[in-house]
This record gives sequence, structure tokens and C-alpha cells, in this order.
Amino acid sequence: MSDATLPADRQALVAARFDKNLRRELRALIDEDLIDEHRRQPLGRHSDALERVLNYFRRPPRYGLYARVPCREYLVIRLPVRPGAEPEPVDDVVYTDENEAMHAVFTMHLADLMRADED
Repeated sequence: MSDATLPADRQALVAARFDKNLRRELRALIDEDLIDEHRRQPLGRHSDALERVLNYFRRPPRYGLYARVPCREYLVIRLPVRPGAEPEPVDDVVYTDENEAMHAVFTMHLADLMRADED
């Protein structure tokens, strides 16, 4: 490939290729056991496979939790939230259990990961 046919920002090209390959590797780790492991214990020590998936979801996250009533009611919101703006809920579901709410965030990230790459 000549210099004329390469994109101007080669670093962006490399990052996109890396992300695509990483997503493919992570999708291969997803199974019912991994999902059940997260459902049972969203926080704490996890298997290597789940830890890898969770680390990917942390950069940059698309979803988060908002405690509408501290320690009692949780909403899944879209991230980032603009300074001074109200958080934008993803849906109308109100969770009363924090672990259940964290698992809902996890499943939303999973759905995004499992979508096929566009190219």
C-alpha cells in the first residue's frame, strides 16, 4: 500500500483494527456461564474471561447507573452526561436492587458488543 492510499491518521487506523480484533476475541468468550457469573456477582473477583469483558466495557462506557433515590432506586442512563444536564435514562425500568441494575448495564454493553462490526 502506498503512502497516498493510507489514511492521514495511521494511529486511528491501527486503533480501529485493534478494537475490531479485540471485539472478535471478546465475543468468543461470551456464553451463558459468563453471563450467569456476572448475574450472580456483578462486583468482586471474576473469572479471567469475565474480567476481560468488563475491562473492555469500561473504556469508554456507554451506560451507567443513576441512583434516583440513593441506595433505593436505580436507572440505567446513557453516558456521558453533559455538565448541568439531567441524566438521560435508556428506558423506563426502575431497579430497586443495585446488583440487578448493574447486570442490566452489563447486558446492554453485551448487546453492543455482540453486534457485528460494520465493515
